[in-house]
Amino acid sequence: MKTVFIIRKVSLCAVCLTAMSLCVAAKSVKIISPNGQLEVQVSVDNKVSMRLCANNKVLMEIDSIKLETDRGLMPSAGANIRRVRTSSTDRVIKPVIREKRAEIPERYNEAIVEFRDKTGLQIRVYNDGIAYRFVLNLPGDLKVFNEHARFVFDKEASLTFQKDSNPNSAYENPYITSRIDSLSVGDMGHLPALVQNGAGDCILLLEANIRDYPCTWIRKSGSGLVSHHWGIPTGYRGGNSEFDRKSTTGNGDVIAQTKASRDLPWRVFAVAQKETELLTNQLVYLLGEECRIEDPSWIKPGWVTFDWWSKLGIYGVDFRAGVNTETAKYMIDFAAEFGLRYFLFDLGWTHSNDLTQTVPELDMPEVIRYAETKNVDVMLWVTYALFDDQMDTALQQFRKWGIKGVKIDFMNRSDQEVVGFYWRAAEACAKYRMVVDFHGAYSPDGLRRAYPNVLTREALIEFEFNGVANIDNPDHHCTLPFIRNVAGPMDYIPGTMNNATRKDFRPNGDKPMGQGTRAHSLAMAVITESPMQMLSDAQPLYYRERECTEFLTQIPVEWDEIVPIDGKVGDYAALARRSGNSWYVAAITDWTPRTMEIRFDFLDEGKTYRMDIIRDGVNADRCANDYKKETLEVKKGDKINVNLASGGGWIAKIVIF
Repeated sequence: MKTVFIIRKVSLCAVCLTAMSLCVAAKSVKIISPNGQLEVQVSVDNKVSMRLCANNKVLMEIDSIKLETDRGLMPSAGANIRRVRTSSTDRVIKPVIREKRAEIPERYNEAIVEFRDKTGLQIRVYNDGIAYRFVLNLPGDLKVFNEHARFVFDKEASLTFQKDSNPNSAYENPYITSRIDSLSVGDMGHLPALVQNGAGDCILLLEANIRDYPCTWIRKSGSGLVSHHWGIPTGYRGGNSEFDRKSTTGNGDVIAQTKASRDLPWRVFAVAQKETELLTNQLVYLLGEECRIEDPSWIKPGWVTFDWWSKLGIYGVDFRAGVNTETAKYMIDFAAEFGLRYFLFDLGWTHSNDLTQTVPELDMPEVIRYAETKNVDVMLWVTYALFDDQMDTALQQFRKWGIKGVKIDFMNRSDQEVVGFYWRAAEACAKYRMVVDFHGAYSPDGLRRAYPNVLTREALIEFEFNGVANIDNPDHHCTLPFIRNVAGPMDYIPGTMNNATRKDFRPNGDKPMGQGTRAHSLAMAVITESPMQMLSDAQPLYYRERECTEFLTQIPVEWDEIVPIDGKVGDYAALARRSGNSWYVAAITDWTPRTMEIRFDFLDEGKTYRMDIIRDGVNADRCANDYKKETLEVKKGDKINVNLASGGGWIAKIVIF
C-alpha cells in the first residue's frame, strides 16, 4: 500500500551549489521555516552549536553538539565544514492509522552540514518545530560513550516533565512543573518534556526514530539541561519473576554499539506560541521511518474490554467470574453488544512461564471459536521477559489459536538493548498479523509509522493508578494532551462509570474509581488520543449505565481532523475532532470549576446540525456520577458557554440533521 501522496518536492540545487562553493570558509549556516517564522542558526567553530529563533526572538540554544566515541569526538574538535546540502519538501502524508488527521501536511526546509571527518548534521525546520540528527559515514562499527547537547533557555523558563532517575523506569511518574533554575544539579527525567519561557512560548522536547540506540533523557547541569542516555546493561536481576528478571542491575559506559555508517535518532523540538498549538503537532510521526508493512489493510483499531479488574466486579451471573472460559464468553458477548472490536485476556491466562499453555480453566480454542461467531477479536497480555525469550514459538501458537493482538508489558527500560526489542516485537507481530499495545514502555518515537500495527502504548500515569494513589487526577488529565499525546497515542483507559469527587475518592485496587465527573470521564475518550481505547470497568457497570455506555462506545478511535479550541497545561483543555461527517467536541477542567466558551466555527457553512450533549449535572460537584443528556441544534458561528464542575467535563456528538 502506498501511503504517501507527494504534492510537491523541490530540491534547491542552486542554493546547494552556492553553499558547496563557499563551504571552505563557512562557519555558520541558517535554515528558515517555510513560513519564515522559525530560524535555526548553526555555528561551527571549536564546537557545534545551534540557536533557535522565532520571529527574530531567541527561544533556546543547543550548545556543544557532539558524539563521544571510541574513535574520538564527532565532529572532531575544530572540524571544518566540507559542504552544505539544502533542500525543501512540501507534501502530504496519508497515514495508515488516522490518529489526528487523514492527511498530514509535511513542509520543511532542510540542510545537511557535512564535516571533513565524514560526520554530519541533518537539520529540518518546519513551521511548528525543528529537528536534527547525526549522520555518520564511516566504515565498520562504532561505540558511542555519550551524545552531548546542552539546552539553554531564558532565566524565567519552566519545565514540565516526569522527574525520574531509575534506569528501570516504566515512564509512569507524575508530571511536575519547576523553573529550570530551581532544579537541583543532577535532577533528571525523560521525554517528552515541555519548556515554557518567560514570554510564554512553548518548546516541547521530543525524539523520533530511535532505532538501535537508547532513548534520551534530560538532566539539570549548571544553568541548563543536558541530554542523558542509559548505557548498555552490565547485569540483570534474574530470578523466576517474569515481571522484573530482565531489569538491569547496572549500566555500562557505552550507550550504543552500532554501525559507523548510519543516521542516529532525531532530536525534536516542537514550537508553539500558544499551548493549544501543541495539540496538532505530529513531528514525531513525520520523522519516523516510512511503513515497512507491504499491505497493512489487516490492521484494525478499535475499543477493547478486558478482564483484569472487570472479572472482580461481575455479578448477576451463574458462573464464578475469573480467568476461565465462561467469563471470557460473557465479556465477548458484552463486546459484541456494544460494537467493541477486541476482548483482551490480561494477567493470569497463561500457565506458569509457558506462553503456549493456558490455565486449566480456560479453553482457548473454544473462546476463539465463540469470539469469531460474535465478530470479536481476542488479544493476549504478555510480559517482556517471557515474550522476548519465547517470541517466535509463542506467536506461532497464538496464530494457531486465532489471536489478533498482544499487549506487551514490563519492559521498564529505555537502553539500546530494549529499544531493539520493540523493533523485533513490532516486526514479528506484523509477520503474524497481530496488533500491539506496549505497556511498561517508553514514550512513542514514531515506530508506529514503520509498523502501524503498534497501535498504542502506555508511558503515562493512566486509570489503573486510581487503584493505589490519587495521582491520576484532573490536573494530570489536563496535562496529558499538551505533552504526552504530542509524542503519540497513549493507552489512558477512559470512560469509567465509577466516578468520584475529590472529597469522595478512595484508592481501590480491585474496583478502582475515577477522579472527576461522569462527563469528564466520557470527555477523556476524545481528549486522549489512541487508535486502541480500553474500557476500564466491570461490564455490569456499563450495562447499568447503558445511556452513557452507548454514547461512549460510539466514539471513534481514528480521526480525520482536529481543531484545538482552548487550553492551558494542567488547568483545562477543549478540542474538536472529526471522523467522517461526525464531529465530537470535548472539554475538561482540573479541580477548579470554570466556564468555557465553545465556538462552532469549524462546522460547514449553511448546514444545521444535531448536537447530543452529556454535561455535568447540577449536583456533579457533590455527586460525580450526576450528568445531564440533552440535544440542541447548532450552526457554524454559534457559540455556547459550558459550565464545568470541579473535575468536570462536557462532551458532544455533532451530526448533520
